[in-house]
Amino acid sequence: MALFGGKKRNRAPLAEPFDPKWKHGEGGRFPKFLDLDPEAAGLSKKAGVFAIWHTGVKPEWVFVGASADLAARFFELGDDKDILEYRNRGNLYCSWCFILPDFQQGAVLYLTQALKPVVANPDCPKSNSVDLIPVLPPGMTLEQAEKLFGENAPD
Repeated sequence: MALFGGKKRNRAPLAEPFDPKWKHGEGGRFPKFLDLDPEAAGLSKKAGVFAIWHTGVKPEWVFVGASADLAARFFELGDDKDILEYRNRGNLYCSWCFILPDFQQGAVLYLTQALKPVVANPDCPKSNSVDLIPVLPPGMTLEQAEKLFGENAPD
């Protein structure tokens, strides 16, 4: 038993992150979050994991999550004042991937620990509640992810 009553899991070493095939928009570019029409993109009632980030002078990961209905969730987040705060720091972009529901929470936890998004997701699982599912972040190769994370890879 771990400190404060939680059961500590013995975790096997993580496998190399896999590429979940993040979706791109036209021309191979990631879609701008605020220009995206999630219904036209075919995301109604589609489950998956997603990430939102901004570009600019100091690019940052803004939010990571999962949803059983990506279109509905994107519409909600399009009105989220905490996320919209970052639209003036560079364009907001997004991408999503279709991961089996049993693995979505582990992927969200991995990406949250790895990317440290600036807007907290209240639905993100706690680190001792699910197994991490290592996935590459949108637009990154394995080499880029290793360089970015270095010794700070999620544990």
